[in-house]
Amino acid sequence: MTEISKGEISIAGASLPFWHYRAGEDAIIEFDSCGCACPIPMQNAMAGLERIATRREKLIMINGFEPQGLYERIRDHFTWQVEHLSAERVMVVFTPIAGSADRLDFSQRHCKG
Repeated sequence: MTEISKGEISIAGASLPFWHYRAGEDAIIEFDSCGCACPIPMQNAMAGLERIATRREKLIMINGFEPQGLYERIRDHFTWQVEHLSAERVMVVFTPIAGSADRLDFSQRHCKG
């Protein structure tokens, strides 16, 4: 099994550490917001999504729950796949939709509710 080399990167508007690495042919950026209260997961997800909107990258979000409010906000701009890692951890892999992702209003980074 090949070990993945991750490097920390700076993402504009993020408050959590982000990591960049390659997985096969894919360039990935990743952050972990498990244990963080709203609005931290949403703010960091939107910062990461803004970065990948015009790049050939995917965003991986590790969180304590599925971000349903985020899904509604990005539905026409990104696709996502979910993998439940444990009862308390979920991994969501976001991919930009070409020609649409860069038109999302990334300034809306607050949680509703």
